[in-house]
Amino acid sequence: MKNHIQIERKNIGKSGDYFTLVLYSLIFFIGFLSIFWEWKSGTLSVMCVIASYFLNHKINLIVHLKWFSIALVLLALLVSWLLQLSFWIFMLQFLALSCIHGVIAFIAAIRDDHIDVIFSLNADNFSCLSPGSDYKGYALNPMGYLKYFKTKDIDSIQQDKQGLLIVVKGEILRPRELTRSEITQILAYFNAKDSALVSALATQDIYRSETEFVWVKVLVFGIPVLLGSLSAYFLGDNGRNTAVTMISLLLPFLLIPLLLTLVNRWKRRSENK
Repeated sequence: MKNHIQIERKNIGKSGDYFTLVLYSLIFFIGFLSIFWEWKSGTLSVMCVIASYFLNHKINLIVHLKWFSIALVLLALLVSWLLQLSFWIFMLQFLALSCIHGVIAFIAAIRDDHIDVIFSLNADNFSCLSPGSDYKGYALNPMGYLKYFKTKDIDSIQQDKQGLLIVVKGEILRPRELTRSEITQILAYFNAKDSALVSALATQDIYRSETEFVWVKVLVFGIPVLLGSLSAYFLGDNGRNTAVTMISLLLPFLLIPLLLTLVNRWKRRSENK
């Protein structure tokens, strides 16, 4: 049995790259069409986008984004005053047309094959893809959810119907993208070391914690949003009563912190009993 495990995947993030490429392309296409609607500011925006492309080869604009943004706003104010153009139209056109940089970058990323480590384990450390409940963000950037832990902090590791389940300092992890054979390999690593961690915690207790987490999300976020929507529809006359509608939309932002505080107090009392 090896002293370490390393599991790799090829091009795991390409599905997210395709989605982002489509999104950037759509925004750029809208910006391109806007040139025919407002050709003066559109032509100037195209010139600025080309200039920023060459400037980025000499200076990393992401690193100096603050100064570039200030310079862009000052330039937009100056041009809009001299040429009698709309400041906001120029800025929107420039931002939309600038998406061409993202289109070029993601096309290059899709063309290049790359291999990512999705799970790594040794006597000292381990890492895994663990998005929690953020499935949308995970779909766009899977490797952004690669998390690192100390192996000694593992409380329990076991397999259930949903795959591999690891508990680290009370935190429940469900590593993604692992096949059955890879899960078997990981469990065999601990069994070979006569580890008492395999199935150390009762599965029922873990399921209860996961269920509580789901209900907390429903109660804390779902109920305020539902109440606010119903209030805006019925009391606000489906948006016609502006004052009541605005109050109804603000209702979730007031209730969510209050409900979170109440839930946290209830959990602390339950743990102290």
